[in-house]
Amino acid sequence: MAEESFFAACGVHENRRKNEKNIFCLDCCQSFCPHCLPSHRSHPLLQVRRYVYHDVVRLDDLEKLIDCSYVQPYTINSAKVIFLKQRAQSRSCKGSANFCFNCDRILQDPFHFCSLSCKVHFPLLLTSFYYI
Repeated sequence: MAEESFFAACGVHENRRKNEKNIFCLDCCQSFCPHCLPSHRSHPLLQVRRYVYHDVVRLDDLEKLIDCSYVQPYTINSAKVIFLKQRAQSRSCKGSANFCFNCDRILQDPFHFCSLSCKVHFPLLLTSFYYI
């Protein structure tokens, strides 16, 4: 899911309005547009949303399907969301701060990751570190 490109036009429904791929099927591991929804009705689905050019998913929807512990949620339009992908680094911080274990982005306590992809990639970094 972290590698998927959302909000691109659906190749199957090119001639229809609202054909952006913003739904992700966890069974099929692919994104699709709302017109493709009938063939995935019985699958676990997540709606991906955009916030300032970043892909986010509502925390309430995501935590039913994926372990979101230690990923910092953000409040956007009165809803808690999780960023799917790592974002650009924030400005440097003076003094002590809590940083993302994967990308060093500044976080609030007690969180360890700024996005779902940072949480997923962190164990991979640890294993590759021990084999260097």
